[in-house]
Amino acid sequence: MVALARGARLFPAQTRNRAGLTLHNGNVERRFVTTSHPAAVAVIHWSDQMGVVLLLIGLGVLGFGVVQHFKGKRILAAPFKKTGELARDPTSPDPKGAMSTEGAVVPPAKALLSPCTRAPCLYYEVKIDRLWEKTEPTQDGEKTTRGSTNVETLKGGAIFGLDDGTGAVKVDVSKGGDFDNLKKGYDQELGRGFFSNTIQFGELAYGAPVLPSGEHTTGFRATERFVPAEGTLFALGMLKNGQLVKPSWRSMMFSTKGRDGLLASTAKKKKFSFIGGGVTAVMAVPLIIFGPGIDLGNATSCPHAIAGAQTRCSGTITSSAGNDYAWTVESEGTYELKVTPPAHKKYPLDAQVVLKSAATGETIEDQSAPAPGSEVAFSVELKPGAYLVTVRDLDGEKVKGGFDYSMEIAQVHAEGDAKQPADTVASDAKVGSDIIEPLAAPVKKPVGKSSAAAKKHPH
Repeated sequence: MVALARGARLFPAQTRNRAGLTLHNGNVERRFVTTSHPAAVAVIHWSDQMGVVLLLIGLGVLGFGVVQHFKGKRILAAPFKKTGELARDPTSPDPKGAMSTEGAVVPPAKALLSPCTRAPCLYYEVKIDRLWEKTEPTQDGEKTTRGSTNVETLKGGAIFGLDDGTGAVKVDVSKGGDFDNLKKGYDQELGRGFFSNTIQFGELAYGAPVLPSGEHTTGFRATERFVPAEGTLFALGMLKNGQLVKPSWRSMMFSTKGRDGLLASTAKKKKFSFIGGGVTAVMAVPLIIFGPGIDLGNATSCPHAIAGAQTRCSGTITSSAGNDYAWTVESEGTYELKVTPPAHKKYPLDAQVVLKSAATGETIEDQSAPAPGSEVAFSVELKPGAYLVTVRDLDGEKVKGGFDYSMEIAQVHAEGDAKQPADTVASDAKVGSDIIEPLAAPVKKPVGKSSAAAKKHPH
């Protein structure tokens, strides 16, 4: 194995002949190779793009409205009792035990403190993220991508009370819930130089996790949110052992707005979501239907099934195996196949085109470009039948986003056209014979052919 630096692409290359030779039916022949040129690019009119964007936005807003609709139904379906009544009679008429109540927060006997800021709370979440960056090759050169991966989310909840003045009922949020009053207490990033085996996020000492390979870890980030142990809350859950707890089928619901305020807020959001989403979706329809059509220029995506000739189309290779095309040849003749990588790429496709018989699997042609970024073009005589065309990178390399290329299949000569040159030669020979023997019986000569033949055969 030899590492070759050919052009701007510095990938390990297979040892092979690059002098423009190829194996064809057991014989070595020189390939027909032309210079590369850019593939055509599909152009979509702005109105089509805007119509699709508006439609997606409208559907998203409508979806939000549907969520609010079912949220309101859940609140209305759950029985509501005063806190003192629940404390005296912890039963629910609902078959699943659903129950709701509201009142002032009674802090837990043992204070629950948030890990980073040590703030008294009813519930907290601390999200630990690993920050990373990685460099990957693309057609246009190396690209550095930055992102984050969640390492762990620390959660904790207390058992506290709610009291509307008639008596307190206990609420258990040790398994979390949906709160509308989560407060951000801590949000900070620490680079690699600020920790070793332990990462200190405020008052929280967090053990550094094992770092994965393939990515450069640049640091860690902690985000703390908590529910203050104060104010009033509406709570919806399930009655169990005299307490409101998380139902087995869904999360608990909490709001500082109270039951009536939460119902009004939910109805308002549903109303404006349905109106706004519906209007946006309706506005999108005329743009999509009556807007200018999509202009594909000289290229469209290459279909997986090709019949006969194929105008120039575009493809992208994202796997080492490449792309396969089922090709049906309908008439006997000579066909020319071209695969062209786009120009001006730092790491272009090192194209290889393999043509096989679909029936037997026999390789008919196996052509590769003389260098990355060059075009592969060859002609082949085929009979009607089913064939398989594979376009791949010669080394099986992959880049982020894939290798782009354009492909074209043209029928150069049909079976009937191939016999035409022989008929023309015979005609020219006959015309020549008439000129040599002027005393023979007159023969009507083809127009144009006779004068050309006479110039080729002077006395």
